[in-house]
Parts: sequence; structure tokens; C-alpha cells
Amino acid sequence: MGFSRVLCFTNSRENSHRLFLLVQAFGGVDVAEFSSRYGPGQRRRILKQFEQGKIQLLISTDATARGIDVQGVELVVNYDAPQYLRTYVHRAGRTARAGKTGQAFTLLLRVQERRFLQMLTEAGVPELRRHELSSKLLQALVPRYEEALSQLEESIKEEHKQRAA
Repeated sequence: MGFSRVLCFTNSRENSHRLFLLVQAFGGVDVAEFSSRYGPGQRRRILKQFEQGKIQLLISTDATARGIDVQGVELVVNYDAPQYLRTYVHRAGRTARAGKTGQAFTLLLRVQERRFLQMLTEAGVPELRRHELSSKLLQALVPRYEEALSQLEESIKEEHKQRAA
């Protein structure tokens, strides 16, 4: 879609790390991970690179949703659906800085959809647009995705070996 600064949220440090490794293995985008895996100095450097456009996709836990002002976010993707309205608002608000507008997408399984929409309705959030993707549109990416999944599996195994050593 041509976005240069996308902030993607997950619900856990582990999900953030796995998604980072998967996107990195898939290729085609400058990606970084932002979570408690890194110290404050490393996190500041990552945010600076993101703001400068050196990182196109920043995959994060909710650590960046609160208290940290990230400049220039064009799109927020909720890879894991937020459990609470407050979390959703903080995440989506990363695009609407200083009166600017932005876009936010939340990826949902059908079983998650009703609960998520009910949460937004109870909060008075206007109706959202639904975007469904046809599996036919993604079919060409399947071989590359399967290869990236294999690489992810190898990376996770290697990390477990290193921790055990």
C-alpha cells in the first residue's frame, strides 16, 4: 500500500519476536522489533531509525502504545486484537498525532470479530469498514510464506539451543 512507517502491535513479547523473525525471513521490508527484549538505549535507537524512515515496519508489544510519542506513523496494524478498548485507543492513537489523521487495521479471526466489534460499539466508536481478503489474492505468496515459516522454525530452534547452552 506504499506506507513507509507502519507500527504493528502484538499482545506479547513472544508474538512480537516471532512475527519479527517471520517478516524478516519473508523479506521485502525493513523491519525491526521493539519490546522489553531490548534495553532503553537500544529502544531509543530503534525509534530514531523508525522516525527517520530507515525502518518501514516496527513490530511492537504495547510498550510503545503508552508514554512514548512516535513521530510519523502512517498506519497502525493490530496483528493481535487488543483485549481492551483503552489498549485499542492507545494503539490507534499512534497515527493521530498533533491533529493529524491516520489509519489503523485490526486483523481478526471470525471468532474474534463479534467480541471486538461489541467492545467498540459499547464505547460509541463509529462503525468501522470491513476489509476481507480473498485467499486467491494471497495464493502467489504461499510458497514464499512457507519458506519463511521454515526459516522461522529454524531460528526459534537455534535460539532455544543458545539459551540452553
